[in-house]
Amino acid sequence: MASRVDELVQQLDGGAEEPMDARAELIHIGRSAVPAIIEGLPSLGSFGRMTAIEVFEALRDVRCGPALIGLPTIPGPEMAPQMPGSRPEGALPSF
Repeated sequence: MASRVDELVQQLDGGAEEPMDARAELIHIGRSAVPAIIEGLPSLGSFGRMTAIEVFEALRDVRCGPALIGLPTIPGPEMAPQMPGSRPEGALPSF
C-alpha cells in the first residue's frame, strides 16, 4: 500500500481533478498515510502543500505539526496575487 500512498502524495500537485481525488483517497486511507505525506511534502509545490494541509486537517494527527512548521511561510509565485504594486517575490508584508 505504501507505493499507492506515495503515488497519491505526488498527485496532490496534479492538474484538473487529480489533486482532489488524491486528497479524498488519502483521507479515506487515514492516519497510516501520514508518514508518506510528511516525507513527500518537500517535493510538492504550493498547491500540493496546501492540499496536503487539508489532508492533515481532516486526519487530525499530531505528527503533522513538526512537518508543517518546516514549510515555507510565503507562497510560491503560482499562489501569490498578481496585482499592480504587489510586493516583490519573497518580500514580507509590512504591518
